[in-house]
Amino acid sequence: MKKIIINSDFTRKYPDPLNKTEMDLSQKIEHYVLICRACNLPDGLPTDPNPRVPKIDRLIYKDVKESLLNESDPTFHLKNKGITIIAREVNDEDRRNLEVIFDEGNGIVDGAHTYEIIKQNKEECPDNQYVRMEILTGIDKDKVTSIAQGLNTAVQVQEMSLLNLDEEFKWIKELLKGEVYAGDIAYKENLNLAFDARDIVALMTLFNIDLFPDGSKHPKLAYVSKAQSLRLYKDNKDSYLKLKPLLKDILCFYDYVQQKSQALYNSAHGGRGGGLSFFKSYKKFKKKPRKRHQLVFTDTETEYKLYDGALYPILGAFRYLVEHKDGADCCSWKPGSFREIKKLFDEVGGDLVYATKNTSDNHGKNPDAIGKDENHWDNLYNKVGMSYLQKSVKS
Repeated sequence: MKKIIINSDFTRKYPDPLNKTEMDLSQKIEHYVLICRACNLPDGLPTDPNPRVPKIDRLIYKDVKESLLNESDPTFHLKNKGITIIAREVNDEDRRNLEVIFDEGNGIVDGAHTYEIIKQNKEECPDNQYVRMEILTGIDKDKVTSIAQGLNTAVQVQEMSLLNLDEEFKWIKELLKGEVYAGDIAYKENLNLAFDARDIVALMTLFNIDLFPDGSKHPKLAYVSKAQSLRLYKDNKDSYLKLKPLLKDILCFYDYVQQKSQALYNSAHGGRGGGLSFFKSYKKFKKKPRKRHQLVFTDTETEYKLYDGALYPILGAFRYLVEHKDGADCCSWKPGSFREIKKLFDEVGGDLVYATKNTSDNHGKNPDAIGKDENHWDNLYNKVGMSYLQKSVKS
């Protein structure tokens, strides 16, 4: 636990509308909106939830610095969206000096670049420049990553759009042209579709044996930061091109794992998989049938769907079944076909979900923590490898 005093010239507090909905009566989310003198921002604000390490040498951040240091134009707080923080609680008895209490995993969820620019230029920062801050309290741990990803998409999407302009995704578009889901994938910003190129690249990263050739290192970043996956793609495009024959299978496998995991867990371990914290399902209302999740890549539906923190390590474990034969231009499946991949998942899937349950329990049933646990990635990868080897010996 960490306590930091934040000086504010203007403070407002209001409850979140979710607190009053029937969705979850236990919600106690509070918003604190502050207008602070930039030069008075404290050092040491944690940045645990922020998905990017601040890198302020880009042109856009140089413009932010110029705006901050421009004494003749004190409108920095109007031009910059500011800093968003997730904290455990706020002591607001003195609204000009708020005591903010942080738990592990709390901190700046958006605006880390703004904070870094202000910190590095505090001595030159004019006294008449302000920065807007918002502090959120009462946020469940399993919502932190999705909030961070939602607030930190700007740079990722811009990079995606630039790669699209450079036709770096042309081969993907051509390969998927004609598939029922082709129109559900966006390759540039401001298109509200089910998936975008970042998702496709992240899924390919899970199966990239050039970058992650064995169990010594796992593609955890595919879950943690899709921006990093984009950079890997940009810098190692040839390794992704080797997955061209497998891409459609990978997308279908994404849906297949979603559709089968709950039933396989029930069958293998006699439990109620739908009640596990890393499955999501729509709430059932009285006599109305439960709404189902749409699976875009296979044009099917499922009642239960895995959170990405649970899904990605399972998918990444099947990287064990990708190979690059000597003399071949592209990768292929070790068992020979995608049908065999699905059969192997049918055999080992229940155990993979059970292992996911154990990891979830160890992390307080936090789906986000599952996806960040290196040992969990390693465990699932080894389970898939062992199952494949045992099956090969029998055959």
